[in-house]
Amino acid sequence: MTTGDSSVGSVDPKNHIASVEKAVRLLELFDDETPQLTLAEMVRGGGYTRTTTHRLVTTLERLGWLARNGEHYQLTLRVFRLAAIAVNPLQLREQARPLMSELAAQHGENVYLVVPDGPRAVCVECIKGRSPVQIMAMDVGTSLPLYIGGGSLALLAEREAELLPAVLVELPSTTPTGQSLTEATLREKLQTVRDGGYSRSIEDVTLSVGAFGAPIFNAEGLAVAAISVGGLVQSLLPKEPDLARSLGETASKISAKLGYQVSRPKRAAAEPAHQHSG
Repeated sequence: MTTGDSSVGSVDPKNHIASVEKAVRLLELFDDETPQLTLAEMVRGGGYTRTTTHRLVTTLERLGWLARNGEHYQLTLRVFRLAAIAVNPLQLREQARPLMSELAAQHGENVYLVVPDGPRAVCVECIKGRSPVQIMAMDVGTSLPLYIGGGSLALLAEREAELLPAVLVELPSTTPTGQSLTEATLREKLQTVRDGGYSRSIEDVTLSVGAFGAPIFNAEGLAVAAISVGGLVQSLLPKEPDLARSLGETASKISAKLGYQVSRPKRAAAEPAHQHSG
């Protein structure tokens, strides 16, 4: 049993809530080898007093994070629903890579796989196309703000209500290439993405470079990633209809591998009122 990584970044003491940290430490005691624990085992594993541990466990049980079975406690499905949202990037890459390679081979353009990380989208896989021109685009481990880039915009469009507030805090007045950027124009673009089924990132990150993106859904209908095709604008635009169709088909196949069923409604993320490529 483990209490998790102790090398957590420093936090301003006035922003630190010790009871929350203690509760999370207790949840982290559960693993594949010890799916059930008694109160005494949690006292030993957590290092807290019996009184403190009992209060924490009682609270977690009342909130639905732990369930009691006799003298033992176990995690509830609420925990696993969160785990499904934070899809394993390695598993995602394994499922997506073959289909990404097919897409890159079919159209000759770079193909990217990105996942959300706060107000940014991080590239977790990249399949290079056969273009002789090397484009300064996203690579594995790099990231873009969610308001620019093909994959980024596809993700933000599907999870607008959840992710947009943090994006707006850092929203600049222009993109890196000088295109005007406001909350109103961004919301309008996100609606266009949802209406059309794919995103368009045309010279908003790098001049002469563009990308198209489509969301990837998990079994719960949540957009957990996005796939995009990027390259020179002069190469992308003439074949946009074919690229958009192939992109959508590839995203659907990856989503199916993650357990998403087309008949299942997607989880809404848009608020009612209202190119580096990747």
